[in-house]
Amino acid sequence: MKKGYLTKIDPGDKRFEVAAAQIREGKFSEGRELLYKMLQQFPDSATCPEAKRIIGEMNLDELFSAENKINKKDYIVQPGDSLALIASKQSSSMDMIVRLNGLMGTTLQPGDHLTIIPLEFSIVVDISEKAVSLRRKTGEKEYFFKEYHASDIRLPNSIKVPAEMEIKGKAAISDGRAVLSTDPRYVDAEKWLPASRNGVVLRTPPVAKAVPVAQTNPKSTVPAIAPTPESGVFMERADLEELFALVRNGSKLYFVR
Repeated sequence: MKKGYLTKIDPGDKRFEVAAAQIREGKFSEGRELLYKMLQQFPDSATCPEAKRIIGEMNLDELFSAENKINKKDYIVQPGDSLALIASKQSSSMDMIVRLNGLMGTTLQPGDHLTIIPLEFSIVVDISEKAVSLRRKTGEKEYFFKEYHASDIRLPNSIKVPAEMEIKGKAAISDGRAVLSTDPRYVDAEKWLPASRNGVVLRTPPVAKAVPVAQTNPKSTVPAIAPTPESGVFMERADLEELFALVRNGSKLYFVR
């Protein structure tokens, strides 16, 4: 038979279908474990992107589920406590505490009970795939948690891949200025995750600015859109908001190819 007549078999396809069947039957843990094994055994399978999407959604649902108590602790607010202080002491983040406990503000009272999750997450940015993977560490093991897509990645020339750094602070930007978590504009502000290396930041795509074409073509005065030459890992706002809550100051950030 000619080579062109042969059908290429995807060895991960059947494994994916078995895992999906388990999940449809309500056997969520078993199905997710099968998807993890499929990713490890057949990383080139066409079903991997969908497997990662399902795993990520299941992991998030489990993380924020009130019924799930694994790796969560009950914290009683002490006199003098603030969200920032609690987040720092408990290796968490203010955004995670607010989201997990459904808080409507930052005011706390001594004796309040808060559910806390230590955020042992790291970020791996794959330059070739434009993929931003979130990994979680439990004990001595680190595993894939969820994957996001980067619309563009522009690193400064000084950054050579592979590279290792960490998240250095978390910024909320409103009207071009940083705002504090106590500011009413904080919720709707754009969230940025600066890294410990200059020019590296996970953020929303920069807004293109209108410049007169006449600057380069004296005969034309029609405005044109010119892209802003800024560096960073550019992500959709909803994805970045989610990632913003899951990582903290000091979280590891890796760039690979």
